[in-house]
This record gives sequence, C-alpha cells and structure tokens, in this order.
Amino acid sequence: MSERVIVIGSGPGGYKSAVHAAKKGLDVKLIEKSDDIGGVCTNHGCIPSKALLSIAETIDDIQNSRRKGISSSIDDIDFNKAQMVKNRAVKTSQKGIINQLEENDIEIKGEAKIKDKNTVDVGGEVHEADYIIIATGSEPIILPGLDVDEENILTSRGVLKLDEIPEDILIIGGGYIGIELAFVLSSFGSKVTIVELMDNILPNMDQDLAAEIESVLKRKRIKIITGSKVSEVEGDSPFEVIIEGKENKTIKAEKILCAVGRKPTPPETELDIIGPHNEIITNDFMETPVKNVYAVGDVTGKMMLAHAAYKHAEIAVKNIVGEDTPKFSQYNVPAGVYTHPEAASIGSTEEEAREKYNDISVGKFPISASGRGYSTGNRTGIAKVISNEDKIVGIHLVCPGATDIIMEGTVAMETKIGVKKLSDIIHPHPTYSEAIKKAAEKALQ
Repeated sequence: MSERVIVIGSGPGGYKSAVHAAKKGLDVKLIEKSDDIGGVCTNHGCIPSKALLSIAETIDDIQNSRRKGISSSIDDIDFNKAQMVKNRAVKTSQKGIINQLEENDIEIKGEAKIKDKNTVDVGGEVHEADYIIIATGSEPIILPGLDVDEENILTSRGVLKLDEIPEDILIIGGGYIGIELAFVLSSFGSKVTIVELMDNILPNMDQDLAAEIESVLKRKRIKIITGSKVSEVEGDSPFEVIIEGKENKTIKAEKILCAVGRKPTPPETELDIIGPHNEIITNDFMETPVKNVYAVGDVTGKMMLAHAAYKHAEIAVKNIVGEDTPKFSQYNVPAGVYTHPEAASIGSTEEEAREKYNDISVGKFPISASGRGYSTGNRTGIAKVISNEDKIVGIHLVCPGATDIIMEGTVAMETKIGVKKLSDIIHPHPTYSEAIKKAAEKALQ
C-alpha cells in the first residue's frame, strides 16, 4: 500500500504539495475548509489584484496617450465590468487548480484539526496519515482599535470586492500590497493617501527602487505620508483619521484600507509546532519539530510569496519520498511590485549588502538612457547590480515588464555566473533588459 499523505489547505503550497505527492505515487487527501480552492493567491490576492492592475495600466496608457500624438479620452469606466473581468480571471485560475486535483484523484472536504502526527479530524471523521503537510496560509494583520467590516474599513480581501470606487481612501501601510492597491484605486479615480510608519514606502525593497516607485505614485497625485501612524479613527464614513508622526494631522476618508502585512494562520492542533508569531516552525527542508509533519507556504512565516510556497511544496514532497533536494535557503527568491512601471528584485538590497559584505560594488543604469526607454517614452526606472568582488549579490529593476525580466537576475545568481560574465552576455537591442548589462558594466568600473 502506498504511503498516505494529508495536505491541509489548497493555496499555492497546498495544491502543489498534493499534486506533486500524487504524481510520486503517494495516496493523497487534500482538505480545504472553504470554497476558495486555490487559497488567498487565486481568490483574494495575486490573481484578482493583477487583473485589476492590468485594467488600471490600460487606463493610464489611454490618459497619457496624448504625449504620443494620440487624441483620446475616457468617457466612462465601468467598474462593474472591470470586476467581472477580475472574477473571470479568478474562476479560470480556480478551475485550472480543480482540474489538476481531479486528474490526480485528490479529495477536497471540510475543516481539519490535527490530533497527532498521524491523525487528522475532519468534522468528526478521523483520517489516518503517514505524513501531514500543513499549508493553511495567512490572513491580514488588523491594527488594534480598527473595526474592520470589509465595507468601509477594509483589508485587501474587501477592497478587491468593492461595488464601486470610493471618492477617497486612506491606505494604512506602504508595503507591496498597499502600493499595488493604491495604484489600482488611483487609476480608477479615487483620491488616495498612503500612511507608512517607516521613513520610506516599500521599506523591505532596495531604496533606489522605492524612490522610483514613489515618484510614479506622486505623479498620479497619490499623497504619501511616511514616518507616521494612524493613531485613531473617529466617526463613521466619512471617517476622521488622526495621524501622528512626522506630520500630525487629521484627514477625512470615505474608506480606509488596512494593508500592514499578513500573519500565519495555523490549523487547530495539539502538536507542539507553533512558534512565537503563530507561525509553524520548520527547518529548511520544511520539516516541523514533529517527525513526518511538514509545513509549507505563508503559514511558515517564511517569504510570504506564492512562488516561494511552490518551492516549499516541491522540497517537502521530495523529502517525503527520499529524493535529494537542496535546502530552501539555498534558493534565491525574486519579488515584484506590479505597478506601472513594475519593480522587481532578487538577492540583497544595497543596504543589506553593505552590512553583510566588507566590500561591494554598485552599478546603476537609468532606463531613460536605454534605447528601449527613449524610443518608447517609458523613461522612468533603473537597473541596479550589486556585487561582492565578482559575485552578484543583488539585482534590482524598475521598468515595464520588470517582474518578467528579473528572471535574468535569478538565473544569473542561481548559476553563479558572476558580474563579469553578466556584463559580457549579448543582450538584444533595444530592450529594457539591456539596462541590466549596462549596470553590470558599471559595477565593474
């Protein structure tokens, strides 16, 4: 009899774990407590937000087309139809996942409670397993005193389901989620204000990239207040929002979006595997402290990105079947912000590299000086290569399509080709990717 695996959660880490395990010949059951097959990514995150971001980009292109000699205007934006486009993208993604699960005869049912390392209770029905993979994801962090109702005070889940675009909205948090949603809402016509506790937006991203994106947001008339916090929200919509910090002021807002990050959501369990921040403790092979129990994706608190969860799943299943696999920490994980232009990074920021290495070289090249930049008129952006001797330790990019182009940086770092080799590689002309070659050349100077 093949070994039995129970996977809890159907998001990127969960469904990938289930499909991988089934293809390896294991007897797999996948347990999902909701109808949201595909998890947050498919239903309330990656897919719906990128669908709306694509429409927002089209709106901006039309509004800016006069600069290219095209007389055009937008008479109306049908937000209900935009939401239909978004919903269709969600359903398509979800259907693809369900098809994969059905092809591999993987069951989906109920809410799981882990009784011990071999037993999972689903609605009173006991299921036995040789291995358990936990992939229950994460949820938005809610600030104390903020009464989220998903109608006027929203999380990312609620804002993606709005019936109409608000006249104005205040976004608490200038990280990846807050910035992308600010871009969407502004393009659709909202007056947007972002309040960020740190001194810069996108505090976890290389600050040269954050500065480029901040300039884009300001051109869209998005107000950015950094080094400040929301201390109190008074009244009902429109709310009076009291801000303290670098700027002490009161702002009125029809709606408020709380986008200050996410936290792991482990399942109910009697196992001693949960850490101080509600994360499930794992090593670099995705093993928890309890033998044969694994965790993947956001619930581990490590790199809350769908593509990181995919790799977690691959590592966990290979470990279960006894195949050699590198540790997760040995991989370079790219990250992106899907504004227009996009921002993308791989490896260390300049700030991190200066702390980690004794000596670094930094090469920067502006997109405005690239053939593709000045021929298309898309002049905002930068390419940045950071090296320690010949070793590439970080590549950062702002330009149209940066989240696709950054894969060049990922391959360069994974294959350890070095900054000299990267600078020697022929890049097609004119392209945005040429800016990476130019930045590598400057890092050698």
